[in-house]
Amino acid sequence: MSTSDKAAPMAAAPLKYLSDGRVDWGNMWDSFCALPRDGGPAHRPDLLEPDEQADPADPQYQAVVREICRGISAVSGLPAEPAQPGWVALHCEKPGMAGWLAEAIVAEGVRARIYGDSLQVPAAAHYRINAEIKSVITVVAKTTHYWVEHLPSDVKRALAVQARLQSLWGLVRGRR
Repeated sequence: MSTSDKAAPMAAAPLKYLSDGRVDWGNMWDSFCALPRDGGPAHRPDLLEPDEQADPADPQYQAVVREICRGISAVSGLPAEPAQPGWVALHCEKPGMAGWLAEAIVAEGVRARIYGDSLQVPAAAHYRINAEIKSVITVVAKTTHYWVEHLPSDVKRALAVQARLQSLWGLVRGRR
């Protein structure tokens, strides 16, 4: 297969570690392949789902959520925190960003949703560092990279207007 084929899968980035033994999420990727919406391959062949029945008091679940939050912050600069069971919330910088990222992340094979003003990605106690946790962090890294580096500013402005109109429409519908 040609190396210029945008749909060719990109090899998985090997895990790199900090001196304290934790994964160095912020320094693992040298490049990204094209998003599925631009003809690239999805990161995962099946959709990674949350465990909405997760016990937030379970130490293993807490460890997974902490690692996902740490990784998301390292690769995207976005604050992340635990949300409802099975979910981690990312706080996006601009209106419309959460919706665009959610669509792009789902196309990569990881469930994502918009909840209030945040984008949410999945978590579960059984997630492993070199598999599901890495998948969540990788798709956030890849999609936020494309949002910042490749999405034209006029598209971002249009998405911001669309998000504002949707918010206003929700207020109007709520008053009836």
